[in-house]
Amino acid sequence: MKTRLIQAYKMVPWRKQIQWIGLSLLGIVTISIMAWLYLSITSKTSIAGREIQDLQSEQTKAEQAIAAMETNLAEISSSVEMAKRAESLGFKYVDPTEFEYMVVPGYGGKPTAKLAPETLSLQVQSDGMRSEFTRSLWDWVVESYVVPALDK
Repeated sequence: MKTRLIQAYKMVPWRKQIQWIGLSLLGIVTISIMAWLYLSITSKTSIAGREIQDLQSEQTKAEQAIAAMETNLAEISSSVEMAKRAESLGFKYVDPTEFEYMVVPGYGGKPTAKLAPETLSLQVQSDGMRSEFTRSLWDWVVESYVVPALDK
């Protein structure tokens, strides 16, 4: 009886063909999914890399524009240029011996800067992570299960 069952099962050849076709299709689908994931991740990575390059290019252009403006400001505010502009506005150079200082009663001069009073500040040193993220699994088990059991 046992041999008849095995023989009857083996007598249908299309079952092995369907299994081979199914396994082949499964392999093709698996490879296709892996290729799609690879291409998807690669394309997103290359797009992000290109955006980074564009932003770095814009940053470089902005830094160059700022440097050009600082150079222009330095040229405009140089002593030679300031003297020319002051002369064109009608100002004239005065020798320090040509003018007099006046004493104004009640004027104490430029006020001194008032700094904030020194206070004792307590600063807690923290690495920025909560204790839940720095405990080990063993510490958590002990705190959660062993200590409450001992307290009962």
